[in-house]
Amino acid sequence: MVLNKILLTSIFIFCIIGLSKSKAQNNSIFAPAIQVNNTVITKFEFDQRAKFLSTLNFPGNYNQLAKTQLIEERLKQSEAEKLNIIVTDVELEDALKRFASRANLSVDEFITELKKVGIYSDTFRSYVETEVIWQKLVKKKFGAQSKISNLQFTRSKSIAKYEDTVQVLLTEIIIPFSSHDIKEKASIANQLKKIKSIEEFSNAARNYSKAPTAAVGGKIKWQNFDTLPEIIKPIIFALSPGEVSEPIRLPKALALFQLRDIRENQDEKVEAEFLDFITVNSNLLKLKSLEDIKNKFQNCSDLPAIIGDQIEFTLIRRKQFSEVIPASIAAVLAKLDSNESKIIIDEEKLKLVILCERNYQENSTIKSIENNKNVLQNTRLKYLARNLLETLKDNARIVIK
Repeated sequence: MVLNKILLTSIFIFCIIGLSKSKAQNNSIFAPAIQVNNTVITKFEFDQRAKFLSTLNFPGNYNQLAKTQLIEERLKQSEAEKLNIIVTDVELEDALKRFASRANLSVDEFITELKKVGIYSDTFRSYVETEVIWQKLVKKKFGAQSKISNLQFTRSKSIAKYEDTVQVLLTEIIIPFSSHDIKEKASIANQLKKIKSIEEFSNAARNYSKAPTAAVGGKIKWQNFDTLPEIIKPIIFALSPGEVSEPIRLPKALALFQLRDIRENQDEKVEAEFLDFITVNSNLLKLKSLEDIKNKFQNCSDLPAIIGDQIEFTLIRRKQFSEVIPASIAAVLAKLDSNESKIIIDEEKLKLVILCERNYQENSTIKSIENNKNVLQNTRLKYLARNLLETLKDNARIVIK
């Protein structure tokens, strides 16, 4: 009996100690707050990230944003491990310097300021390191796929310039999904994107698409490019006829588009020229002097020396698109060749109008062309990266404690 009492007392004490430890662990700042697959996010990490975002004045709800960022970071880190992607010390330090420089501070100064409000340096380093890892992962996974050819670049410039007159002929496949069948639907979409034949893609639309166009093989009539949803514009302009887009993640469906054809309405197209021109302004009494200047100059670079310090003449050189040039000046420039000129009366002043160069934007250097192609490539990379991240989130086991 005594033994039973001792045993019962021991069990009671053990249970109390166990419950106390469990309660203490749950209240610990290092207790798990969120589980993402086989990794955890602690309350400490969550509090630190929310405070970090608040200190840097990130837009939105800091707690919600911290939760979203930390979940996505765990997924990014896990994906990077699968591809053996790491960040070197040099890469990390360089990224930290760039980040701190936004506040005109060195890395040490930035960390010191964070410590003043209770934010540890590891919080800052982890945030930056994950961004670098993700950039490297996206380039490795999608770099070749996102490259812009010269033909695609030429077409994209055309679309950007004549967005209201370029039209595209598309075939669509819209595949709805739920949380239960997203993997199956994503697998189907990834198979369909490999189709090269217009007829085969149209047949696939009849079988798989749930859009109203499924009955006609997913075929959409000619559409003005500027009326397309913004999410698909950077994908469509990079396609050649017959090519199929990557699956585009919509709120409750996956969408694929095949470009059947592209055209411009030549009758409606109004080309905006880029003009390099000079106006020399004076009062109405200076007609003879202005005619002398007109007769003396050979090209636009001569004019400053010819006019010299004559304060009665005002020389202004501009480089503008024709559509923003005052109509009275634009009408004159439209009739001039390079280094030709004409004297007009405009706004009760004499003006010598000289065209220096037309279509100046066509003289782009190789460097500027490459820069523009990089911008387009980065646009595609951002879309592909977001699509990958949404897929990782769909396939992840996420538990909020």
